[in-house]
Amino acid sequence: MYKSIIAFFLLLLFTTSTFAKENSSNADIDLTRMSSTMVYSMVYQMVTDPQKYVGKRIKMKGAFSSYFDEEANQRFFGCVIKDALACCSQGLAFELAKPRKFPSEYPSEGTSITIIGTFEFEKVEDGIGFPIIKDAKMFR
Repeated sequence: MYKSIIAFFLLLLFTTSTFAKENSSNADIDLTRMSSTMVYSMVYQMVTDPQKYVGKRIKMKGAFSSYFDEEANQRFFGCVIKDALACCSQGLAFELAKPRKFPSEYPSEGTSITIIGTFEFEKVEDGIGFPIIKDAKMFR
């Protein structure tokens, strides 16, 4: 079960991958105002050293992604961002503050979205875990 969850978040790191009307002052880190190179670097840093960012409000723009883990019987959602050359991607999982019905109330895969929420590190087992944006709002 945990292998599938971790595999999804690793997939977000290397997957393919941008619109919202939310005040940037609501975010500690607004990735929507950075160059694609800076965004890629910041998300990479968040994934590799998540403890620095726990509790920060993050705003990001990217492509909607989802994954259903059959073992855990749970769907996970992600926001994926391409780098400047569009050859590599970084992504973060997110969990909406107000749950929606999937798939009818979610965008289709690859649709450009913006999310804003609180960065957390979800521990799965033995200190292993993944970064996730919790209490998120999602905009197209």
